[in-house]
Amino acid sequence: MNLIFMEPVFKDYLWGGNRLKNELHKNSDLDITAESWEISSNKNGDCKILNEEYSGMTLSELFAKKNLRELIFGAKCRDLEEFPLLIKFIDANQNLSIQVHPDDEYAKTIGLPNGKNEMWYIMDCKENAQIIAGLKHSLSKQELENIINNNRIKDYLNYADIKKGDSIYISAGTVHAILSGVLICEIQQNADITYRVYDWDRKDKNGNSRELHKEQAIQTIKPDIIPEIIHENNENIQIIASNKYFETQKINISGVFVDNSDTNSFYTINIADGEGKIKALEMEYNIKKGDSFLVPATLGKFEFKGKMTILKTYCK
Repeated sequence: MNLIFMEPVFKDYLWGGNRLKNELHKNSDLDITAESWEISSNKNGDCKILNEEYSGMTLSELFAKKNLRELIFGAKCRDLEEFPLLIKFIDANQNLSIQVHPDDEYAKTIGLPNGKNEMWYIMDCKENAQIIAGLKHSLSKQELENIINNNRIKDYLNYADIKKGDSIYISAGTVHAILSGVLICEIQQNADITYRVYDWDRKDKNGNSRELHKEQAIQTIKPDIIPEIIHENNENIQIIASNKYFETQKINISGVFVDNSDTNSFYTINIADGEGKIKALEMEYNIKKGDSFLVPATLGKFEFKGKMTILKTYCK
């Protein structure tokens, strides 16, 4: 089994723009393309496999083939019910809502298999761009409940300056928001659950306010978490996220970079910048910023050529 390429699933949330089409050359028919789900088996966006051998099959269908599970996805996925990750590109033309994701423990109380821990890699951003990452200081449960119910959460938000090449780990329970002018690669647990706390008093295209989830947010926010911004360093390989679910490396390539698959886990590859080629099993593919694919666990040797920055993620 060679490299696995997929057809992205596009989302037209009201805060999105056109950078995914114009800059990453995504083939979206939507007027607004807020997100491109690049590698996903989630029921709300199940990517189709483009490889000839499994063309038309979705990632969830491929993962369900137990005779292929370990060969393609690795030993750590042998007993999993679902493909464990969801990877997307996000174009924040406007501010996203102030939000929080539940952890595994809370998710299971409402019938979901897991919560949502995620990381962001800043592919590009405007000058003086910021994100919201946590609260200014810790709050008691009563204080948190009061400020959310009285729509005062915006007065307690921690704004963080960012630049291209930065990365941020957003653990479950962290209040957060991507703000306008930011292009992100988001790598997360396979979950599509978000609790909106505040949405800037805006209306959707029909003049309606989007639903807020204040009660759930109060139950799931961990107010003492302030994420750390990881800045780019001079190393060619830098670990930019690591938790019990996944680890992500940022790899700067200039020339040739040779790697090998790992029978424990598949790799996902996202081209965050630049362009070049990748060769595997005597086949060579052109790759560029915005491309994504999966490296099967038993592929063996593969080789990058060119000048690019890639994000490589695998199961822990």
